[in-house]
Amino acid sequence: MAPCTFHHAIKWLLYGCIASHVLKKAQGIAPRWSWETVMPFFHSCNETGLWSDEALDVISKFPMVTVEKGQGFLSNSSGYAEDHIITQLAAVKARDPTIQTVFYMNSVLNWFFYALAKEYENIPAYWLYDSTTHKPVRSKGDRAFQPQPSEGMLVFNHAIPAVRSLWKDVCYNAVNSGVVDGCFADSSFPDSKHTYTHLNASDRAAFEAGKVITNADITRKFGGEPGKPYPQNATGVLIGKRPDQKGINAIQIEDFEANEEHIQILLEAVAHGYLVQVHVSLKVEYSVTCGCSCITNELAAFLIGMGKYSYFGYGTWISPNLADVKSRWCPDFFTRPLGKPLGSSTRYANGIWRRSFSLGTNVTFDANTNKGTIDWAGPPAEVATTARY
Repeated sequence: MAPCTFHHAIKWLLYGCIASHVLKKAQGIAPRWSWETVMPFFHSCNETGLWSDEALDVISKFPMVTVEKGQGFLSNSSGYAEDHIITQLAAVKARDPTIQTVFYMNSVLNWFFYALAKEYENIPAYWLYDSTTHKPVRSKGDRAFQPQPSEGMLVFNHAIPAVRSLWKDVCYNAVNSGVVDGCFADSSFPDSKHTYTHLNASDRAAFEAGKVITNADITRKFGGEPGKPYPQNATGVLIGKRPDQKGINAIQIEDFEANEEHIQILLEAVAHGYLVQVHVSLKVEYSVTCGCSCITNELAAFLIGMGKYSYFGYGTWISPNLADVKSRWCPDFFTRPLGKPLGSSTRYANGIWRRSFSLGTNVTFDANTNKGTIDWAGPPAEVATTARY
């Protein structure tokens, strides 16, 4: 990589150009962690451009921040998704360098507004092809991000080593910017986007094995070991999607709901020692329309199953305005005393789950009604933007 460049003219240069010899040595950081309070994370984007200073006042309270693929997509500024995401994460890092910043990628879909997409589209030998028709496999993505190509997008063929290297290099180059600490590997779990419908058994096995290799290589690059606990001295993070997924040591439970099924998924990930982001499902509409005051049941379910490096968050993948950003910070949840758990949660025969924490907070969750109660140890405290968790 040439000094101070990243594919095209990257706006993070406005925050200071870093010499190329430093870039080569750049590493990410592990996220801040404490049992003192619930640890939240932020995951979204602003399609119209950079977040305002007022929005950053809120976002910089979170110890983990992921910027989604649609960042700056509807803005008039030049550049690709890589440029816009890194520019925004640079602004977050400028507020607080201890925030773990995460760069969005998709393991399957070649989202057309990335610079990577332009490169990939010009190498047909790298594409994934239908085992029967031999036509390129194309798939559509999240409908919230529009417009999209009517025929769908090409799929990264991880069975090919050169494709794995191409995908990994985008992640590594983002981290080498000095303002990114890891990558979000969306659709990285087996058979995502129904790719199996296009592949025979051998092609499917090679494709899925290649995805695991990609994940495992990046996990090790960031100081972790696939399938092992997320290490305290990690130099970054690759976030997968399922607790039974291979090649990772961190996941996001994207569609978390207040029920026993999702508690068990969380417990499985925690049993592995994984870093876990628990994101309240967008199907729980009141989490978006109502916000903090309406997600007590989801938070209670989270507290029943959470462990070290478990983070809680909610909200749409595209943040429409400042009010939405502000609504994601819940002082009544995120600044009350918690403490280390006094053991694992207990499920009683009547379907009631209970768990207690060392600072005096007690949690109950009723699996029959999917209702939770949190008896907090003390009142919330206002947390300054520069506070440490």
